[in-house]
Amino acid sequence: MHSPLFCNLPVTNTTLSSTLLASIDPNNTSYSLIERIRVISSYIDDANERDLYNIFADIIFEIFGRGSDKGWELDKLKTRISDEQKYICREPDSVYHFLSSSGHIFKLCYKLLSNNLLKFNIYFSDLPIELRRKIDKSFGQSYYGSRFLYHADSISPIGLNLNSFEYYMFHFAIYGLKLTSDDISNGNYDSNQLSVYKLLCLEYLKFFLPLDNSASMILPQIQFNVLSAIPNQKQNTSTSKLLNFIKKDVASNDLLSENILSSSWMLTSEATWRSEVVAFFFADIWLNCNVLTNASFIDLTKLIRCFIKHLHLYSNCAKHQPVDNLKLILMARHGIQIYQYLSYYMVNWPQDFSFRLMLENWLCYIQPWRYDDLSKQQCSITELEMNNKWRIFIIRNLLCYTKLFYLAIKRFICIDVCSPRYSIMVYRMLKVFTHPYLLKLVLDIEQMYTSNQPQHKKWNMLLSECLVEAEGPLFKYELMFSEERNREYKLFHLKLQKSLDHVAEELGRYQEDQIGRNNSSMLELILTPRKNKMSDYTLNEWKDIQTNLKSSLMFMEQIINVNITTMPMMADLSAWSISGVSGNNTTSSVFNKSHSLIQSFERSTMNLSFRSVIRAKEWEIDPDYLEALSYENYFLVNLSKFLRNTVELYCNSQILHLSTENSIFAGVLRQALLRKPMKIFSYEPRNDGSGKRVRTPKILPPTISFRWMASYFTLSWILFLLTLTWMFNNTGFWIGLFFVLRILYLCLKYLIGYAPPFSWDNIHEN
Repeated sequence: MHSPLFCNLPVTNTTLSSTLLASIDPNNTSYSLIERIRVISSYIDDANERDLYNIFADIIFEIFGRGSDKGWELDKLKTRISDEQKYICREPDSVYHFLSSSGHIFKLCYKLLSNNLLKFNIYFSDLPIELRRKIDKSFGQSYYGSRFLYHADSISPIGLNLNSFEYYMFHFAIYGLKLTSDDISNGNYDSNQLSVYKLLCLEYLKFFLPLDNSASMILPQIQFNVLSAIPNQKQNTSTSKLLNFIKKDVASNDLLSENILSSSWMLTSEATWRSEVVAFFFADIWLNCNVLTNASFIDLTKLIRCFIKHLHLYSNCAKHQPVDNLKLILMARHGIQIYQYLSYYMVNWPQDFSFRLMLENWLCYIQPWRYDDLSKQQCSITELEMNNKWRIFIIRNLLCYTKLFYLAIKRFICIDVCSPRYSIMVYRMLKVFTHPYLLKLVLDIEQMYTSNQPQHKKWNMLLSECLVEAEGPLFKYELMFSEERNREYKLFHLKLQKSLDHVAEELGRYQEDQIGRNNSSMLELILTPRKNKMSDYTLNEWKDIQTNLKSSLMFMEQIINVNITTMPMMADLSAWSISGVSGNNTTSSVFNKSHSLIQSFERSTMNLSFRSVIRAKEWEIDPDYLEALSYENYFLVNLSKFLRNTVELYCNSQILHLSTENSIFAGVLRQALLRKPMKIFSYEPRNDGSGKRVRTPKILPPTISFRWMASYFTLSWILFLLTLTWMFNNTGFWIGLFFVLRILYLCLKYLIGYAPPFSWDNIHEN
């Protein structure tokens, strides 16, 4: 395979020195690979450090190849997972044992780690194009920034400088971009066989991210400093001092237990860096290279799902605080990369059935409770446990539940769901979002974020940091059930209804044709043409499609009802399973229920614009003193607060006088500058120890608000007007004329009674 991802020409896999492989007959293809492994293993046991250093890079290229060359073709070497006994004479088993965590390849890596000056170069010209671009963009970051390789006459990096363990794991992860699926495309796929590469991936995850103990207990215990930077390297001074390559985690330790508060967020243990390297390379290389080369990406997608599942298991096994804290923060550390990977392919994945793999990855990631305790059923999770244990995870990954759900709905709107495979995909996706407390918790987090109440400041800060890191500083969060998204959900609901109608017609036509043929003689069957054309699917398949779509329609109604009524869903999902839906029931009751739901949904959508008038927002803080919102500038918000405090300090009496004075000047100022008096509410606990809170109102006097200055929209208009003034000489005249007409309009409104003095007595509770 010559993939376009790799820009250099392939080389042969006979790059080992002639001295090392002189005993191997190149014409003997039966046991050439086994013989190579035997010679290399013997050489690793006997050679000194200098000789091992000289031959290490050749061994790595021998195994993984260079460029698009695949070396030993680890994905083509298959082994049967049902075999209880493995024979060392078989090539796949020989390769597996040689490359396993206890094999000779890691023995070689650990020998070379004893000298922290032994480093190996990886040049950008040898890397996939996408990966090279990503590493170039990461200049100055804590891992790549401290390991860049520079040319003597240039300040631009030309590659990476890694120790032996990092060098091996880097090439192992890159090999995942070379995977092919020829066996699947040719129909020779055997589910009882696994490639050596996948077995090694699973083995590395279990060994370097162990579930039963902490990463600091991985053998062998490395006591020497392997993370020291090479002297005389042009490195970023802020990152060369770090023993650990991961940047500060969005851990928000103050939201967790007090025990974690006392610990540092930065891991500096020499015993944990191997676990971090394995997790980092798998996430950074697999999740950030947009290869999308059809069959090749199918196998890598399956490996990514194994990686996500193991991260869940690894994080959820942190029942007690481990020595290194790695289990508590590793999922949060790579969560943003997982979201960006899912978000990209949710839009760019081809419109074929292979999307099932991406859908499984997404559903696997957003259900961490599935991997908390294998003996615990999903329905047994209580609302308190859901809120206490998984709230932080949902906050960190809120976009995975809201934005990705919307993107998945848009994708399914564009495909024909009247097929056995697509109908089960829709069913599985909607079933996840009818978890008894999932959507309720998501909507609660959204409400907490939009209300921006002081008691939720910690949670909102955590959510804001995650949103900025995932989508950038200019991202504006859109609610899961916004007006635009509700229209898409409505279209998808109608699509499910029409699909059920089509399935009912197909079933009726199929049964009619079956009855007609049963009542016909053999001669009539031969001479008489079929009344109906051949059906696309069998009768059982049409029944399965109908069952899946019925369940999906019910699930979609539940999801919409959660938004409309904001009531918790049914705790028992057994009634909504596929087996719980009878295929013999008519669809009339479903359609009647759906019709009434659509009518209520349309009414609620049409009345969205009137909700702000019917029910005013209850402020718990002066809106001028809220933290900077997503569409506001942080420094201008602070400036607006300073200007208001300064004006109130020197002109408070004049403001109060103008708010009640009957004059044209005061009437214009009340409309243009002064803010009306408003009522805010504080919620304080009662003194009787009942836990209830007292709702206490407070009246804010009229004032001058400068908060409008902080809006990016206002800044855009100011820049636009300044640009027009600079380009055209007479623009200033028209702007001045506009403001004169505006003042006349405000005067006219006052004269006809539309700007009376502020009356504090009219402030009432809505």
